[in-house]
Amino acid sequence: MTGRIYLDHAATTPLSDEAQAAMLPWLKDGFGNPSSLHSEGRKAKDAIDRAREILSDKLGCLFAEVLFTSGGTEAANLAIIGAALMNQGGTRNRILLGASEHHCVINTADTLRALGYLVEFLPVDRDARVELNALEEALDETVLLVSCMHANNELGTINPVRQIANMAHKVGALLHTDAVQTFCAPGQNWKAADLDADLITVSAHKLYGPKGAGAIYIRAGIKLKPLLAGGGQEREMRGGTENVAAIAGFGEAVRQSPTNSVPHSNPRDVFVTDLLSHGAAQTVSSWDNVLTTHAHFRFPGIDAETMLIVLDRLGLSASSGAACSSGSIEPSHVLLAAGYTQEESRQGLRFSFGRSSTHEVATKAASIVVEALQQIRSAGSRLRTPN
Repeated sequence: MTGRIYLDHAATTPLSDEAQAAMLPWLKDGFGNPSSLHSEGRKAKDAIDRAREILSDKLGCLFAEVLFTSGGTEAANLAIIGAALMNQGGTRNRILLGASEHHCVINTADTLRALGYLVEFLPVDRDARVELNALEEALDETVLLVSCMHANNELGTINPVRQIANMAHKVGALLHTDAVQTFCAPGQNWKAADLDADLITVSAHKLYGPKGAGAIYIRAGIKLKPLLAGGGQEREMRGGTENVAAIAGFGEAVRQSPTNSVPHSNPRDVFVTDLLSHGAAQTVSSWDNVLTTHAHFRFPGIDAETMLIVLDRLGLSASSGAACSSGSIEPSHVLLAAGYTQEESRQGLRFSFGRSSTHEVATKAASIVVEALQQIRSAGSRLRTPN
């Protein structure tokens, strides 16, 4: 096989042909403002409503419980900060966030503290899943909201969200779950009722839709204060003219998402087997509770930045899953929270598979990783050899 191999689908997926086709009419001729009463506006509004119907059907919820945003980050901010603003000044003054959450959740902490809330980070286990005993100890009638992601974006490990929801609801707290990694993912044909979360946030570009579109499920009866003041276009909860093209593409991507289960022989497993035989250190205790699209490893003694540069030169796109600042990869906050050292947390690499990731691709990708390891170790050996 020829050409580059893309194993970074957890970061973003390519836009599907169907989603692109659904967007095109609204990028030029379908220019009407969906808030306008004339024919052009009504057609645009109908496109949004069709997408909302698709998402509500996929989530198994009411049409009015789905609200569109600019992406998963805005959706998560609306869920958490919107709930905090709505309940400001009440007796529930604590908010619990999982220590291994995505930055769009973690970084709401400063805003929440400025609003007068006590923010506590829940410890996680070695697989970056919330420690249920610690959660139980932290929960009482002063907790407003718990935020726990459905599956970790770096490791792919899945949290028992329904169990966490039951624990939160027993003390009257809300539960938000970031389901960006699991919505429409292979083998993840869940409905909102299955998770029992009050607030669920999802994103289009993780499931072969466009960037710039996300959504939030708000259980009927839950009140959030809008973060964007304006015309209240999205059900009086979000100001700003909707991105009709992106929303239409989002809806079509959801509609086209496969409902079948994972194949018996998963290309990810082929890749994992090959790498483990060459000294890779897996960062999950078992692959049974990991998304079938994710494979996360450390290569002891080799930092992720070096590895990614060599892999890129060899034609393989992967990710550290950690933040990049000034061209240098920071230690993964997920691995740090899971108990890894600073050095180990700089070594994590995430390989995430998608629809184009065949067994042939998996085998070739593994061989490229092995070649990269050999090049890096050989270069290191030459540097250590005295002249």
